[in-house]
Amino acid sequence: MKNFLLYLAIISVLILSGCGGGSGSGETADGKIELTFINGFTGGDGDYMKKITNGFNESQDKYVIKESQEKDHYTKFKTGNYDLVMIHTDLLETFKQDGMIQDISGLMETAGISPDDFHPVAKEQVTFDDGVFALPLDIHPMTMFYNKKLAPEAPQTYEDFAKLTTTLQQQDPNLFATGVPSAGLGEWFIMTVAAQNGINMVEDNHVNFSQEELADALMIYHDMIFKDKISPQGLGLDGEFQAFMKQVDEGGSAVQTATALTGPWYYQAVKEAYGDDLGIASVPVIAEQPGVYGAGHTLALPSSVTDKERMAGLAEFLKYMYTPENLINWADSGQAPTHIPTMELVEADPEKYPLSAQNIKQFESFEGAPKLYQYREQVRYVVENVYPKVVGDANITKETLMSELKKATEQAKQVAETAPQ
Repeated sequence: MKNFLLYLAIISVLILSGCGGGSGSGETADGKIELTFINGFTGGDGDYMKKITNGFNESQDKYVIKESQEKDHYTKFKTGNYDLVMIHTDLLETFKQDGMIQDISGLMETAGISPDDFHPVAKEQVTFDDGVFALPLDIHPMTMFYNKKLAPEAPQTYEDFAKLTTTLQQQDPNLFATGVPSAGLGEWFIMTVAAQNGINMVEDNHVNFSQEELADALMIYHDMIFKDKISPQGLGLDGEFQAFMKQVDEGGSAVQTATALTGPWYYQAVKEAYGDDLGIASVPVIAEQPGVYGAGHTLALPSSVTDKERMAGLAEFLKYMYTPENLINWADSGQAPTHIPTMELVEADPEKYPLSAQNIKQFESFEGAPKLYQYREQVRYVVENVYPKVVGDANITKETLMSELKKATEQAKQVAETAPQ
């Protein structure tokens, strides 16, 4: 009899553990339904997301969001069970084709959220031929920070950069207008200048780098360094930020730049360093037209989540999160929300949300990553092998560059061929 009861107990545990529709979460000790949310918000923005999840948990007594902020959150998502996951916009196509996320439009409808509630650029990023596969959260474009003591006004063109360099060099040969790094944000520099030249980077299902127009566009960075001395030579990983912070030593002297074309995640560091002398502006037009590249965060629904009770809980959480008074916490972190009602709150008080307000202005000229399978792998060769030669080899020719861009395109084709569909 004891063995029979033990058998029933084991079976009961197994049955209960499988009722999550693929989720590894269950109930808390006080009977609340626990919903797991994994993301990569391990920087300063993580505290602001915690304000949102904690606020939801305190707002009702039926559900609990258990949030995990992990540096390797994609690896853990692939090997674990979660109810909600943050995915960058450039990875949505890959996770969709790999069958790891599902159409979220039904959940959005339950939560009272429409794709039209978001800026058109954000809406386009999450909308595919077969459905809506994520909820937009923000767009973080390349941003220009500037030191008002060295650059009283924000440069707006290549010519402005050149004039600023002339002025700075007259003061000190170690001062430059801006910095062009060899690593770190290489992809962002490449795609920004492509956008500013109106270059279509996609052919069939892969990135097409083998274009003379792109070679000419990339040489703009080469000229900024070796011809017009707008940028110091030899800036390495994240050099655009390090030089702005005067943390780069060249020949025994610390070079410094008046501006930084960099990621908005550096805001807290540059604000602490420069205080009221920090300026924030849109990326200058160094080519033919306004254009800026960057990325975005989205919230996606794992394919494993099918349980109606869990879906109902997620809908309640999303309804809470996408209430402007709650989502404004994300703008407090410096991120630029793409939810139109929340954007309106930011734009109504730009002094309180200076970085978000400025980056919202860039949405109209923003171009994100194309919807391609394994996009990050497709651009790897050009980022790691081609771009560093453009900004590091003073004698590189267009012929040599075109040869390398052809190799990069072949690499992208090979990666595209690994797609499951």
